[in-house]
Amino acid sequence: MVPGEPLDVTARRPTDRAGQPVDSTAAASADDPVDVDDLVGDLRELAAGVDSPTVHEEIGEATALVRMAGARGLIDSGVRRLDLRDAAEALVGTVVFASPLLVEGGIFDIATHVFGTRVAGLPVFLLANVAFVVLMTYALVEWTGRDRDDPHRLAGVLPTRVVMILVVSLLTTGALMTVWGRVGPWLTPTEIIARVTVLWTVGALGAALGDIVSGDELADETPVDPPGTPGSDPDQVDVVASLHGQFDDLHAVLDDEADRQTLRRIEARATRAAADDGFGDHIDKYTSRDVAEAFVGSVFFAIPLLVEDGVYEVADFLLALSVAGLPVAVLAHATFVVVTVAAILYWTGPQDVQVTRPLFGIVPRRLLGIAVVAFLTAAALMTMWGRLDGWQDPAVALARISTVWAVASFGGALGDILPGESSGADINDQLADLGDRVADWDDDA
Repeated sequence: MVPGEPLDVTARRPTDRAGQPVDSTAAASADDPVDVDDLVGDLRELAAGVDSPTVHEEIGEATALVRMAGARGLIDSGVRRLDLRDAAEALVGTVVFASPLLVEGGIFDIATHVFGTRVAGLPVFLLANVAFVVLMTYALVEWTGRDRDDPHRLAGVLPTRVVMILVVSLLTTGALMTVWGRVGPWLTPTEIIARVTVLWTVGALGAALGDIVSGDELADETPVDPPGTPGSDPDQVDVVASLHGQFDDLHAVLDDEADRQTLRRIEARATRAAADDGFGDHIDKYTSRDVAEAFVGSVFFAIPLLVEDGVYEVADFLLALSVAGLPVAVLAHATFVVVTVAAILYWTGPQDVQVTRPLFGIVPRRLLGIAVVAFLTAAALMTMWGRLDGWQDPAVALARISTVWAVASFGGALGDILPGESSGADINDQLADLGDRVADWDDDA
């Protein structure tokens, strides 16, 4: 196959030499995470089992094409190097996100509440805020998007990238508040810690995004072009077409059926990964990673409103409009939010999102999941930051939450679908597997 030849990558699936589709159970699951290092290792193992120079040459070219696909971003590089550039990206992200809130007086009120709410002498909301920042950063770095391995972990548990982001964002936030006169020697150390911690929530989010958006660094040994390939910048279609053609050539020179079966497995993973990443505008699974992405998107959009007193005015207005005791404005507002999220997901968004396995046959799981995650996120943040007056009036509290919930839902929808289809098993399958394990545990007990 000649690079540049038209190719329907969505229809192409691995086949044997007779043109029959490869059994997906014999090949690796198409949903399995794939990265360049894995595929290169598989090809090297295949080469080690054969003696033919021709086969070795063909495998070498296939390996170079896989590396090219990684260099073009079609297959994950599998590389998570941590260097000074990552720290610089985290610093810039912190500055960009935290600076607008430095002029907001609402941060002071939130800090007073966060540190002043104590149980048994402990500032429970301050501790909860720190735990929230760690969880949010971990979710953004480790849970969202496709699988990527970070082999470096502090004490064997917390990824060093997460630790770097947390430390850089905390130091940068503290420096910004000091330089801008938002903290200083006129405050007690506890007041300084409280104010810095509140702004750190936003700074850590910006630091994580600043580090992630730049992408993973490619391995130094990853060549840009395969041997013998003229030109230096083939587009994604050419790379995928070349992969298919090279695997066809490999099938032609392999004699052993076991080797061919191994090659089919490698081809199924490599070509599916490249096609999905290069042309992946179709989403039908709903996974736990989608839930994490919705959570991060909700936080991203909700935090700026938490320091705005205008939220109180909007909530009061919504509650003031009622008919026969029914808060019609609140109900209309909730309807508007759900319809808008549905439009983002299924009608006007950048991805082709399919409704699969709906609850009770009619309720889209993704729509419900985003709405619930966004509402719980808004409620938790507003409670922790003292924006609900201790829930003294539940109706007022719910109205305020619904105001922030609107933008949190929009952020949750975009955070879910913009990265494309997430890797991993469908959440229904995960829940069914969990149910089976619980049943087995009960039987054993």
